[in-house]
Amino acid sequence: MRVLGTEAVQDPTKVEAHVRAQMAKRQKVRNLSNPAKKFKIEANAGQLYLTGVVVLHKDVNVVVVEGGPKSQKKFKRLMLHRIKWDEQTSNTKGDDDEESDEEAVKKTNKCVLVWEGTAKDRSFGDMKFKQCPTENMAREHFKKHGAEHYWDLALSESVLESTD
Repeated sequence: MRVLGTEAVQDPTKVEAHVRAQMAKRQKVRNLSNPAKKFKIEANAGQLYLTGVVVLHKDVNVVVVEGGPKSQKKFKRLMLHRIKWDEQTSNTKGDDDEESDEEAVKKTNKCVLVWEGTAKDRSFGDMKFKQCPTENMAREHFKKHGAEHYWDLALSESVLESTD
């Protein structure tokens, strides 16, 4: 209501219905739209001097981080243990996380480590968030940085999980 300002004063019933619909949508759709989770990922990556990308797609959200072993260990602990992904108010996803919104039954949100290893060079610059409405757009973003295999791996894990 505070964000909408004068619109809320003109037609409070319509605005209240709109706000409630948005809240319900945020609670139903699992993605990284929760600002608190986004901030934790971005702030910790910056503090640990990690580079990478977060690709946001409706079925698969992929977090790729590049850095030293100590920083990787701390970030991995943040993503897999410290952030509570299954909280009702925090409909987020994380570190190479994959889930399907097509099912009517609400699954709990979680973070899954898809791949961990060593690469010769860093593929990405500073940690950035990229919204990709289509799978092709997401793959092209990774291809531009020479790392499309990250997207393929996360997407295949997602497809396997949805069939289970």
